[in-house]
Amino acid sequence: MQKKKTPLTTIGMLVGWGVTILAMVWQLAMKDAAYANSIDTLEQEVEEVIVRVDDTEAFRLTIVDQLSEIKTDLRWIKQRLDQLNER
Repeated sequence: MQKKKTPLTTIGMLVGWGVTILAMVWQLAMKDAAYANSIDTLEQEVEEVIVRVDDTEAFRLTIVDQLSEIKTDLRWIKQRLDQLNER
């Protein structure tokens, strides 16, 4: 029995295809990693915005509460001035 020798061109083609397929897989993996990184960054930014919105809402409620107290105080002062003017 004689062994068939594989020509170097066939081996070269197979190695070339192997390298090409590995390069494609590598590119897809890199693209996937870039997208995953972008998504993580966006999720982090969204969380930061949510925290800022919550802080802003709490600040707004504090201002509304303080303004209502001021309004109550001003009504009381007006009432007292009216009482003093009636005397």
